[in-house]
Amino acid sequence: MRRLPQHIVLHVTTRCDLRCRTCFVEKGGRDLSLDDARTIAGKVGRVRWLDIGGGEPFLHPNLLEICGLFNPRDLTIPTNGQRPEKIEAAVRALRANMRGAVTIAVSLDGFAGANDALRGVGAFDRAMGTFKRIRGISGISVKVNTVVCAANIGVLPEFAAHVRDMGADYHSLLLLRGRPADSQLALPPVVELREMFEKVRPVLASYAFQKGRHPFMARLLHSAQQEMLALSMRVLQEDRAAFPCRAPWVHRVIYPDGSVAMCELMPCCGNLLSEDLDSVDARISRAFGRHESEHGACFCTHNCNMAENMMFHPQTMGRVLLGALKRRKPEFAPGEKTGDGA
Repeated sequence: MRRLPQHIVLHVTTRCDLRCRTCFVEKGGRDLSLDDARTIAGKVGRVRWLDIGGGEPFLHPNLLEICGLFNPRDLTIPTNGQRPEKIEAAVRALRANMRGAVTIAVSLDGFAGANDALRGVGAFDRAMGTFKRIRGISGISVKVNTVVCAANIGVLPEFAAHVRDMGADYHSLLLLRGRPADSQLALPPVVELREMFEKVRPVLASYAFQKGRHPFMARLLHSAQQEMLALSMRVLQEDRAAFPCRAPWVHRVIYPDGSVAMCELMPCCGNLLSEDLDSVDARISRAFGRHESEHGACFCTHNCNMAENMMFHPQTMGRVLLGALKRRKPEFAPGEKTGDGA
């Protein structure tokens, strides 16, 4: 493993223009200052993957400058898409100034009815406006993020096919996690999740993953996605880890006040504005050891953590490689209906 974290989730603001029922992040009025971002970037160094978080990242006035400080190989920015013109202008500026790959993830939790019941009236139309504006910008990837919960699971097979027809580069289905703003929301039973994922599996397997990649690497990514879905269901059903968590070594979450956690569901362990990276790393390692000693092997179903942990688990990567070698062509063509028999 590399000495420095491979993946940084940098929360640049606690401000947001929506109050989504599925969200587990505390809202407020704090922005990460440019000076503080410069201090943090100097201590962390260049990272493989910078994942911007919030709040709504595009509300930050210095988002472009902060991203440039880290100069990541891969940059991902999620957005609720509520300010189409502002977001389009910012994305064009990002593409013109960032050397690495840029991915924008637009949050949509189903068609208008299901989405707006979770995110607010009019949220769907505004987010779709953003998607359409940025989809045509050359040199970026645009995907859709959907939080899966009992309130929207019934529409997701049809919605997944719709997202594929929209021309998204990918569709991430993220299982509800943490303590959502609406405490009444929950994941549906595992059997219902399995049925839903079986219907959307061919749709997800049809994405190209070809931008600048060798064809075999695209097949490898497909296989990894399928393996991650299967393992997520196993984790939920068995309520235990499918492989060791490597978050303390490959993953960091940094908040606007400089505090650091090993992931978004764990407490903070130190602050990069007042401590050096070695001190924070030592705190995180000790905290992780105590947590596993008291609660057993740490586990979750968050896509980012699952994907990273898979990379360091030989048995899982063996299955991913075998799946890539077997895969030959997409199982679903855009425009097809998934239906009950998909």
